[in-house]
Amino acid sequence: METPGNGNGQMTEYADVQPAVINPMDAAPELFRASLDRRKENRNTLMEWIRSSLVEGRDFGSIMIKGQRSKPSLLKPGAEKIAGMLGLTPRFPNLCNYEDAVLDGKTLTYIILKCELHNQIGEVIGEGVGARSIETQDNGDLNKSLKMASKSAMIDATLRCAGISEIFTQDIEERPVYRSDNLDSSQQIHPAKSGDDELASEKQVSAVRGLIENPKVYPSEKRQIHGWVESGLLKSKAKELLDYYYGISVLVDGVWTKSSKGELERR
Repeated sequence: METPGNGNGQMTEYADVQPAVINPMDAAPELFRASLDRRKENRNTLMEWIRSSLVEGRDFGSIMIKGQRSKPSLLKPGAEKIAGMLGLTPRFPNLCNYEDAVLDGKTLTYIILKCELHNQIGEVIGEGVGARSIETQDNGDLNKSLKMASKSAMIDATLRCAGISEIFTQDIEERPVYRSDNLDSSQQIHPAKSGDDELASEKQVSAVRGLIENPKVYPSEKRQIHGWVESGLLKSKAKELLDYYYGISVLVDGVWTKSSKGELERR
């Protein structure tokens, strides 16, 4: 096909050019089919890589709830691996707004960060949002809230961009496993006394199982609690757990009075 002259008095030829298509459903059938086949093959390759390369407990994790393992949750290291393999870089366009607010002396209550995943030429390929309550979730620690919100936003963006919500859910905050040396001196767990090594009562087991469903209990702690319950919870261990999370109460003049706060009240 010929077009008018190119400025030198000569006629030029060009190959047919497929016009830009805004809606994929408006593309030519053969091009649309080829595009779907290509993306399907690429996605299958990505899923194979994820299953073979991501490590459970480091890149993703799950917890036991009522005897069943939850849907795997994508963690930050896993999201970073996936984004890196796709050649995407996270950017947080509204982070500067919070930085400016702090410099202006404003009091912040919530952090809501947006994450954009940019390709190598700066195009936005995926977006996600992460929110955090500074006081409720992080005891007023602004720095921690910013880090946690950015982590959640990036994982959200990765899940959306890669289309992998079928195998992963949003991240769950991983915290240190419950240990006695994390407690203050008033809550130190002591060795069980003689006679305490019998199995916990049904009431104790039920109360401890309730911790597994409590949103304030961290996933790593839930896994350990579940292990204790499944392996045969002892009365001494049940008491330690309940005192640690719910606090210690003493009987004063016939009335039960809480003598120390539990960990759940601090979170």
